[in-house]
Amino acid sequence: MSEEALAKIPGTTFSLKFGEEGKYYAVHLCRGTQPFLSKQLSILKGTTLSDLPEEVENGLRYLLTKEDIYLSPVIINRVVTELIEQIPKDGQVFVKETEEKHYVTPTVSVQEMIAQKEEHAGKKSMIEYTPGEKPRYDATSETIGKIHLREPRLLPSRDMSLDITPTSPASSTKDDYLALEEKVNSLHNEIQTMQEIIDSNNKEIASLKKQITSLKKETKELKVKSINKSDEE
Repeated sequence: MSEEALAKIPGTTFSLKFGEEGKYYAVHLCRGTQPFLSKQLSILKGTTLSDLPEEVENGLRYLLTKEDIYLSPVIINRVVTELIEQIPKDGQVFVKETEEKHYVTPTVSVQEMIAQKEEHAGKKSMIEYTPGEKPRYDATSETIGKIHLREPRLLPSRDMSLDITPTSPASSTKDDYLALEEKVNSLHNEIQTMQEIIDSNNKEIASLKKQITSLKKETKELKVKSINKSDEE
């Protein structure tokens, strides 16, 4: 079985994919690699593919007409040829299963995201620290808003005749607070990165919409000119 048969359509944001529809072969018009419009061919699966070039060309023309796209015969022939070259003689094509990636889960909470970071941190601590050492990551998502720093002890009155070194306050709570603060900062940076990705995707989508609008306008103008020319003749 071959890899997925897919041919990009020049001058557009679409691609043409060879596949199946029921008991027949079919061609699918895709945005990128995602099919959204299909045309069933008159060739049963497993039968001869001698009529495949003509069937694919007719199917492509049908799909382009549905989207008000008009291409030159040269480009159509190029797309059909590129697609046919990828289709094996038995017509069997392997279709890759793509998993949609979600950058942000709608139901996720900040508490859950921090908890995930804690799990990762715990796994790291198992590697980075020996059993006799205490991991840095002691704070948990349950401690948000509940950590209170201890008040420092009062320094003893200093005897001018003695050089007394003041005792340092217990640092475990402070370490917990710093660990939690580090996780919150890391989470903030990840969210900012996600937002940048979303903004970039929005810009690309807006650019593609402008290209589509421009292409539709050009094709309509060409169609009008062609009609006017025919009327003059």
